[in-house]
Amino acid sequence: MARTTRRPRRSWKKTLLWLIGIAAVLLVLIQFIPYGRTSHTNPAAANPFQWTNPRAEAIAKRSCYDCHSNETKWWWATKIAPFSWLVQHDVDGGRARLNFSDFSGVPPLAYFKRSVTDGRMPKIQYTLIHPNAKLTDAEKRILIAGYRGGLAASGGASSNNQPSATPSSAATAASADAVAVVNSQCGTCHGAPVGYHAGSSAEAQALIDNMIQQGAQVTPQQEQALIQYFTQ
Repeated sequence: MARTTRRPRRSWKKTLLWLIGIAAVLLVLIQFIPYGRTSHTNPAAANPFQWTNPRAEAIAKRSCYDCHSNETKWWWATKIAPFSWLVQHDVDGGRARLNFSDFSGVPPLAYFKRSVTDGRMPKIQYTLIHPNAKLTDAEKRILIAGYRGGLAASGGASSNNQPSATPSSAATAASADAVAVVNSQCGTCHGAPVGYHAGSSAEAQALIDNMIQQGAQVTPQQEQALIQYFTQ
């Protein structure tokens, strides 16, 4: 009577070694992707934010400047993918929204205050690596007050000495900007801009926050234009 032979089981240790080997190869290969490793620049401060409170400035430099200034500390881990990709994405986005080294008058105080008080800033992925960047309630109040004072000292507007637009032209430009944002960010799912009207600025802000949570890329200027557009 012929004996049946069993196929030898592959050891879980061998499977684990295979997986580790594949992961190691992938880790080496993604290092050749230039994004996140070749854009580590800290341009000179063209228009630095005018801090009037040294304590607020110290808090901002500790908790905000890595992503929101041209004083980013590019330590060794920021050159290793995929961590370098996340860092580059956060720095690029942070500087676009608020750059203390090249201050353009935005974001407005209300936006800054909301980002700090609701815990969105600093981001959790940053505080996990830099626990000292976490803000206490007292530090949040100092930082917001310092931003308010610096905003007034900095003029609250772009350093470009260009004539301001008239109210009617500014409103028209803001409305056109809002429509462009809705078309670009929402057009895929919602077609043309819907006839939405918010009963208050808070209601419009809630809608915009939901848009951002769903992946919409909205700058502070565009956010203000959307609020004006939805409440007009």
